[in-house]
Amino acid sequence: MTKVLGLTGGIAAGKTAVGQLFQARGAVLIDADQVARQVVQKSQPGLAEIVALFGTTILNAAGELDRSKLGRLVFSDSSQLNRLNAVIQPRIRQEIINQSAAYRAQGYPLVVVMIPLLYEMNYETICDAVLDVDIPLELQVKRVMMRDHLTIDEAKQRITAQLSREQRLSRADFILDTSGNLLQLQENFDELWDRDDFQTFLMS
Repeated sequence: MTKVLGLTGGIAAGKTAVGQLFQARGAVLIDADQVARQVVQKSQPGLAEIVALFGTTILNAAGELDRSKLGRLVFSDSSQLNRLNAVIQPRIRQEIINQSAAYRAQGYPLVVVMIPLLYEMNYETICDAVLDVDIPLELQVKRVMMRDHLTIDEAKQRITAQLSREQRLSRADFILDTSGNLLQLQENFDELWDRDDFQTFLMS
């Protein structure tokens, strides 16, 4: 029986690295960020809808979505972010549902759906359980600044646009500490995988 595990956490918390560890254990991974890129490609109607909302200034010279420009626009204004989500999230959700159903039909034992806005967009309803990857706020700010080349204020804007750490942790079925180095992450992941409650989830 296929199990669908939602993988979430704050921005720059280490979701991608954890997703790769699940793949190494034989899970199939659906990455919502990749799906989001697919649905706004130049040939897709999702891009036309975004341009209709925000204008052509969010396009690059090739007529493709400039994610940096769009990010600066929506993460500084919650109303703009809500407008974007209203357009794009239904398309992302449907594609994730389609992919999950296809993997279920193929009999994969574990499908991991990596979704940054899992709780905000109510993806709990399509998951059998949720794992939250967790790091302290101070470390998260540093990682966002380094990864995305942002100022401290821009990094904090990206973080506060998501559900708070406390809210995520209170709703998660499983929590994984991702604040250490890659070796520590592997050790923490292995401990989680071998835990009785996680094995019960996989086998039930």
